[in-house]
Amino acid sequence: MMESSRQRKYRIINRTRFYLFLTILLVFIFIVFYTFKVDARGLSEISVDTVYVSSGDTLWTLSLKYVERDMDIRYYISKVIEFNDLQSINIKPGQLIYMPIY
Repeated sequence: MMESSRQRKYRIINRTRFYLFLTILLVFIFIVFYTFKVDARGLSEISVDTVYVSSGDTLWTLSLKYVERDMDIRYYISKVIEFNDLQSINIKPGQLIYMPIY
């Protein structure tokens, strides 16, 4: 009865195998947790429409077709500039612009 109450001590015989096991275990836990992670950005994805700029088009005239009634057009144009990584409001004929649809 005395031996059953004693705790058994474990020894690491092969350190390489032990560290390999821990590494694989940690990678597995990492994969499991990130598989079930909720991506908030994926819940509110924005669809886009591709527009080729014609002669005489401006960001204002293009935005009038896509802006919602309750959204300020200046805010929408700033989002278009940000979305397309434009350096200025000047656009050229033949240029490809992505118009976000909210």
